[in-house]
Amino acid sequence: MAELHENWMREALSLAVHGEGWVSPNPMVGAVVVRDGVVVGRGWHERFGGPHAEVHALRNAGTATRGATLYCTLEPCNHTGKTPPCVQAVIGAGITTVVLGARDPNPVAAGGIVALRAAGVQVIEGICATECRRSNAAFFKCVSTRVPLIALKWAMSLDGKIATGSGDSKWITGEMSRLHARRLRGRHDAVVVGIGTVLADDPSFNVRLDSDEETASTRQPRRVILDSNARTPLNSKLFDVQPAGPIILTVCKSPNASVMERIDALRERGAEVVEVDPSANGSVSVEAVVRELGKRGVMSVLVEGGAQVLGAFVDAKLADRAHVFVAPKIVGGGNGLSAVGGRGVEKVADAMTFIDGSVTSQMIGNDMLIEGAFTEWGWSAHA
Repeated sequence: MAELHENWMREALSLAVHGEGWVSPNPMVGAVVVRDGVVVGRGWHERFGGPHAEVHALRNAGTATRGATLYCTLEPCNHTGKTPPCVQAVIGAGITTVVLGARDPNPVAAGGIVALRAAGVQVIEGICATECRRSNAAFFKCVSTRVPLIALKWAMSLDGKIATGSGDSKWITGEMSRLHARRLRGRHDAVVVGIGTVLADDPSFNVRLDSDEETASTRQPRRVILDSNARTPLNSKLFDVQPAGPIILTVCKSPNASVMERIDALRERGAEVVEVDPSANGSVSVEAVVRELGKRGVMSVLVEGGAQVLGAFVDAKLADRAHVFVAPKIVGGGNGLSAVGGRGVEKVADAMTFIDGSVTSQMIGNDMLIEGAFTEWGWSAHA
């Protein structure tokens, strides 16, 4: 019986990922209704503010829910938010057994198990529990710590360079890798870059895919710029490209009149400007930025660089995972730009290291994508 429970739960997990990038700050959830050994209903949480996975599955099953078993990757909610409590829908549908993957860590939404058992519904817990928690790593981390899951991303040559000594970086990797990286943006709530990248490249940092139609239907993450002295140009592409997510400029608190004037102008241009305390070297504190994003309901962040920004997150030990594109090229030279800057470590033994068993690799065109987790939070199949 345990094997059957796991099979149905894995089907529910396969459904849950359909909501990736669309339901944050809610968790991704999948649900399957089984009666007499046959799946009669399937559902997943499709969009934030819409019906939850359980409701979709119950509606899909229709009258076949009476006496059936519901498999759900996360404990059904027991509160009224943007939708009514899922627990009441489950009870009303005549479900006799609920098989769960993970308990909801959010105290506001939890309590579904207690309510179901009080109504006479059998509840079986902990089926594929690790996989279910990992499928919502960003949600579990943000609820537990109040800060988002942090993923680093960069593209480099075989010898670890992201640009030549002259600063040329177009293009280290191939078009297939660049498209994959843009899709990766769409799976996160926010993208973080430094002012150096903005000034050097004038990027858009939106999600551009294979066609205008596909791009228009894609979720666009917030674009977060680390800009200590508010130097972002008012004519930057960031302000004009569409579709694109909101702009958040993080600047250092300053009494300087010219900086305050630039802040006012950037706000007039449409950016949200957040003033934070500086780090020891006078740059924007990445720890403060992460806390501010957590307050805004940001569950997952993709840090795209440049090298000093990536280094700041590594030095602060904030990274949960990394996505590294490696091109079959050697740049060479002592002046080429390394992928990760910052202070670094004095001993190899102190280096940030992927957790054993979390590392995966795949070929993207002629490039290799290496992914892995630095923390348990980052060990997710879908981050």
